[in-house]
Amino acid sequence: MNEQEISTSYQLIAFLLQYPDQEKVNALLEIKDTINELKDAAVRENIQSFIKQVGCLSYEEWIDQYIEYFDFGKITNLYVTYLKLGEQRERGLELLKLKKYYESNGFHVSEKELPDYLPLMLEFCALVSVPTSSELLGMYTKNIDEIRNQLQKADSDYVYLLEALLAVMRNCGLVEIAEGGETQ
Repeated sequence: MNEQEISTSYQLIAFLLQYPDQEKVNALLEIKDTINELKDAAVRENIQSFIKQVGCLSYEEWIDQYIEYFDFGKITNLYVTYLKLGEQRERGLELLKLKKYYESNGFHVSEKELPDYLPLMLEFCALVSVPTSSELLGMYTKNIDEIRNQLQKADSDYVYLLEALLAVMRNCGLVEIAEGGETQ
């Protein structure tokens, strides 16, 4: 994958991992062409599988699924430090460290979202160089893989997006998945 394809992949995954509003529903048809241009089969096919699955749902069902897994699911939420640190004081320090990392790379984080929110992290990764994005995601590879594992156990369609993300990360040299889905 070249740097542009990596950036595009991060943008697509970030967009699709956010709350499913009408903009996302309308964009599904528009982004299919962009997805078809992705050269990495694992990334392309996982994103296509996600879109195919949510395309079979009503808008309300898609929202219900999102809420079930990410708003109410403590073990399937999209805050990459939460599984490891929960509400502990150390998490606050980790969030501050993340915010400073973004700012040191010219990325302003609004107060609307915590800096460990995976779609926000991927938006940042889409805007910076591959070495910078790899440095950030490399710190949270195990956490991201654990979210994927939990989504897989829950039989969630969102597992496809995490599979696509891990495929991008593998292309960047970050992740090697052994047989059985364990991160190395």
